[in-house]
Amino acid sequence: MADPRKKKTSRTGPQQTNRFFHVLATPLRLINTRNQANQESSNSNSEGTLAVGRRSSDRDHLDLYDRWWSLSTRERQVTYLTCQGYKNHQIAFQMGVSVRTVQSYLEHVYFKMDVRSKTELRLKMVHFDFVKNDPYQ
Repeated sequence: MADPRKKKTSRTGPQQTNRFFHVLATPLRLINTRNQANQESSNSNSEGTLAVGRRSSDRDHLDLYDRWWSLSTRERQVTYLTCQGYKNHQIAFQMGVSVRTVQSYLEHVYFKMDVRSKTELRLKMVHFDFVKNDPYQ
């Protein structure tokens, strides 16, 4: 019988790491990509006036809270444990359900939170206040 060989990956060394792992360790920053000439002309037109209204980050923050409260209690618990870094089998053990049930809860969470993976979910919830919004209430 021929011995099975491992498939060689095309990426080696530091390229082989997950491309999102460094984002979770540092806070996210917005980058202003407006053209400098356009920015100067808009500033000269509005001298002496202040912009009033909500920031887009506030709207995103409120949207996140609306999505959070649209989840069922069990889905909130699974989301919390996922964001804490637990794996599916650890979540299943802690909640007293099967691993397949946890996967099902995660599929519902992905749909309701408009994400496609655990990494995206963690990135979306990185600044969420789990202390004020206790998933076990």
